[in-house]
Amino acid sequence: MIFILSNQERLPSFNISLLDFLFKKLAHIFVYAILYYLLFLAYLKTNPSKQVGKKHHLWPLLIALIYALGDEFHQSFVKGRYAATHDIAYDFLGMMSVLLYQQKML
Repeated sequence: MIFILSNQERLPSFNISLLDFLFKKLAHIFVYAILYYLLFLAYLKTNPSKQVGKKHHLWPLLIALIYALGDEFHQSFVKGRYAATHDIAYDFLGMMSVLLYQQKML
């Protein structure tokens, strides 16, 4: 889904620039929060250890971050789109929000 949306020449937008900005940045946060969480669940399923340690959070975080970097690189080749390093920061914010929530729950 992330790849498909990144490959769009133009995304739907609001007429009000503040709403458009908020919607798009919240979408980055939300989508990458889900990506990180799904990668975390997959890592837990493939790891026989019963205890959750730091590495259980690190690998999914690194994979999601690498995907975010690759996604911005990919957007630099899509007509009408551009790569933005601040979008990677919003992606990372989504990942970290889930990770911090998980830490609170442990």
